[in-house]
This record gives sequence, structure tokens and C-alpha cells, in this order.
Amino acid sequence: MKAKRIVSILLTGSMLLSLLPVSALAATPVFDAPAQTTVKKAAPLVQEADASRSTEEEAATRSSRDLDAENGTADSFTIDLNAGGMPESEGDYDHWFYSANSTTLFLYDGTFTLQPSSEAEAESALQTDLDIRKDAEFNGGTVGSTTFNNGTISGGTFQKAVHNDATPNNQGFILDGIFKEQVHNWGTISGGIFQGEVHNWGTISGGTFEEVVEMNESPEGAKIEGGTFKKGIELNAYFPTITIKDGLFDGEVSAAEGYSGTLSISGGYFVNKPSLPEGSVSFTSVSDQSCRAFHVPVNGDWSEKRYSSLYVPRGSSEQPNTITVKTNTKLLYYLADGERFPVLDSDSDSYIYQIPVQSFEKIVLVTEEPSAPPTDDPGELDPAFSSGAAALGVVLGTAGLGYVAYINGTSLYLHYALPGGFIPSTRQELANVLWTTAGKPDPVSTALYTDIPADNIEQQKAARWCVEQGLLSDYGATFGPDTTVTNARIIRAWNSLKKVPVTITN
Repeated sequence: MKAKRIVSILLTGSMLLSLLPVSALAATPVFDAPAQTTVKKAAPLVQEADASRSTEEEAATRSSRDLDAENGTADSFTIDLNAGGMPESEGDYDHWFYSANSTTLFLYDGTFTLQPSSEAEAESALQTDLDIRKDAEFNGGTVGSTTFNNGTISGGTFQKAVHNDATPNNQGFILDGIFKEQVHNWGTISGGIFQGEVHNWGTISGGTFEEVVEMNESPEGAKIEGGTFKKGIELNAYFPTITIKDGLFDGEVSAAEGYSGTLSISGGYFVNKPSLPEGSVSFTSVSDQSCRAFHVPVNGDWSEKRYSSLYVPRGSSEQPNTITVKTNTKLLYYLADGERFPVLDSDSDSYIYQIPVQSFEKIVLVTEEPSAPPTDDPGELDPAFSSGAAALGVVLGTAGLGYVAYINGTSLYLHYALPGGFIPSTRQELANVLWTTAGKPDPVSTALYTDIPADNIEQQKAARWCVEQGLLSDYGATFGPDTTVTNARIIRAWNSLKKVPVTITN
């Protein structure tokens, strides 16, 4: 009886197919992108940091400094340290000053480098506080005590806390350097490596941050306009105005309990979907159809890591959020909520593409055409389906069966075989069906995939269990939840599930 029912269903399907015009069986047409999604050909992205990532104030400061260097008008000073890590002289009082009774080295005007003593027992760092005034630049040496900056830091190593200050008349700039302890920023950070926590009231437009960055309340509003954030961001005040325009966020981005400030996120690339107050900002997932990894822009260059999936802020048709990706092979087109959009050719072999993100939930990059599932061995079908497929072949003829008949036939089989007739379209949906059918057993491993929301425990468990049972594969730390699956792949996974020692419930 089961076989007869399947045959009946297939025959009905074949008759419906015969009524369709030939054009209806052709490949899905390619739709042109709407006018508002048309973008100019992507230009090479790598630019000088002061041209692409800096604030106007920073650019002015750097331009002035460069002009001084070009004209030979910038005074450069090397301050020698003694064996105890203290300056060997008091300075000239005009450009810098230190006295034995002082606890601070003051830099007033010029460009400064610290030179440790060559004595064997000498300290490697300055052992007094450092005060950098607005007309001074510190570009080299090691500071072993607290630093107060109202000028410019363009290099050096800082072993203790740094206060990058700002006043109505001047502002501190950090362009480069290594910062091992906390940094309190009221000014502008555009470069450097930050190994301790950063508390930000000002602007961050570049740099690499290895610990959490706290965004705090300030009159002008705390801003992030670029940079790599490995441990994430915490919105840590009750009523701040916080703006994020760009940056790469590997860690979690979350709002502290009680956060109720004004939040604007218009750009940036997020490995994990930010945990923000409901209704504040919406995000679009971006992934590659074949789980290929791609680079994104950061700090005037490309990300060190490649990503197979990211989240980006959602734009609109009137004001899209245009993102940039660099693939290692040609991008054919992209799917936005299932609709196909063309991409413009890259200017070079570097495969750089710009994609306007509108009000989409999901964007899938297509770097290679999906191949048709094999018609000779789609998996071990049950006898009822085999009989039905044979009947369909008789009705349509061997030549007419082809790809369309195969797709329709396997779809009918899956509709009949799977619980509730639901046919998964993505790896995550397939994992959910397999895991649920098996009774939702707990996986052995508790490790979380980085491309599945950490708070979606059931999806994490479903993916991990299917990988452990050999039903699906993963990619190390990622699973590829949004990758499309073929009917043949679903059938193979479904038949493999029958060999797993669990109770299958339909």
C-alpha cells in the first residue's frame, strides 16, 4: 500500500509537470538588482590610516607634524636614563623638565625618545610619571610608571596605566605603541596594541584591543570608528550616547544591565550577534554558500583572520550599509533573503567586492555555482520511492526525467519520509530535524560554534550532536549553519541517522 501511495503521488506530479510550458522548467531567471543597490566598482581598499580612519583633528595634528619633519623644524630630543631609570639631567626647561625632587618627567615641545642607560644594572624603563603636553610627541622608549598624555604618542612601550586626556583646548592622540595596562581614553586612539582593558569616553578609530573595551558616558558621546576588538565591547553606562561606525569585533558586544542610552551602530563586522536592548539595532547575517572564508577591512588593511560568517548592521533601501569583502576566488553573485543580486567585477585579481546591505535578514555569498545532485546515486532510497521513481521515469521518458524530475522526485520522497513533511534548506535546519527526531540527546562536547548564537543552546546542541555522530561535518570552530543543503545530502544524512543507536520518532 505504501508503494502504491508513493506511485500515485508521483504520477500526479508528473501530470502537473506535463501541463507546464517548457519555459517554466528552465533554470531560475537571474534578477537584476534594484536601482538603489547599484554600487560603483570596488576600488582597492588599502589606504593610509590618516586618510581613511582618522578624525579631522587627528589628521590636522599629523599633517602639522609631517610638515615640521619635512621642513626640519621639529626639535628631536633623546632623554638618557640613569641606572635607576631616572633622567640624567634636568632638561632645558623650554622643551622638557625633570628635577631630582620631581616625581614627573614633563615634555613640553618637540619629539622625544627615551634612551636607557647602558649600565648592566640599569632599569629598562622610565621609573617616574610621564606628562606629555599638547605640543609634545613621544615616539620611543619604555615607560614604567603612569603616563598622562595631552599631546601625541606615536610609539613606545607603556608598562603602567595611560591617561589619554582631552580638555577644551587640546586633546591627546595615540597613534601607535604597546600598552600593557589599562588605558583611559578621553581623546583619540587610532593605532597601537592594547593588552589591558580600555575605558573609552572619546574616539577609537583604529588599533588592536586584546581585552574588553568599556564604552562610557561622555558629553560628546563615546565613538568607535575602526579597530580590531578581540574580547568585545561593553556598553557600561546608563545614559550614554554611543556610536559604532566601523571595526571588527571578534568578541561579544553587549549592553550592561540597566543600559538605556542612545545607541547608533551603522557599520562594523561582528563575529557574534550583539546582545543589545530589544529593538535598538537589527543585524544581517553574511555567510559564504560554500563555507569559504573571506577577509574584511580593518585598520587600513585586511583582517588577519578569514571568516565564513559575520553579522553586520542592517541598512535600508534609502540608506544601505555598504560592506566590503575580499574573497580568494571570484564572487558570482549574492543571495539576499533568497533573492539573487549581481556583483560588479573586482578591479583586480584580489576579488574585492562591495555589497549594499538593506533590510535583509540573511546574505549568502556565492563563489561557485551549486552542482546538480547526482542522478545515479542520490542515496539509499526506500523501496517505495524506488518504485515511484521508476513509474515517473516511464511517464516522462528517460530523456525527460533529468534534473527537474530528480529534484521533484526526491522532494516528494523527503516530504513523505521526514517528520511533518518539512524539508530542510540549510545545514542548521537539517541538524535540527535529525537531532529532534533522535529525541534531542545531549552531545558529548559542550564547546560552542562561533557562527551559531551562543544563547541558542538547542541549535548548538543539534549541530554538535550531528557532527559527533558523523551525520554532518563541521569546520573546526564553525558549523556553517546557513549553508544550503541538497536533497541528496538530506537523504544521506537521514539514512545515516537510522544506523545511530537512538530511538527515531516520526
